[in-house]
Amino acid sequence: MELKLENGKYIARNGGVATVKGAEELAQRITMKLAARRGKFWPMPDYGSRLYTLLQGVKPEDRKTAVREYVAEALADEQGISFDNISMEVSGDTLVLKLDFTYSGGTLQVETAIGEEI
Repeated sequence: MELKLENGKYIARNGGVATVKGAEELAQRITMKLAARRGKFWPMPDYGSRLYTLLQGVKPEDRKTAVREYVAEALADEQGISFDNISMEVSGDTLVLKLDFTYSGGTLQVETAIGEEI
């Protein structure tokens, strides 16, 4: 069980802090690892992903391969999940990724956006 985060802030509930568990916990943990820039959190240099580099030098035709590599790298310490499918959509200067995973409890989809400001 982990503390619930929305937009980088803890969520208050009943005089305390809300928590997440199960699929919601897994989705939150995956989302955090994919959103964090790999190498930028000095206590844990292997935490995060290189997804932020997709718009800075990865050719559009090579992006799916790069996403697979970066997701595998970011989630290497996660047990019991497999990365199944990628959907990519460009919206202005933002690349929206929808990533499908399978885990022991079923399936889940995580969405993350990569943009110049990230």
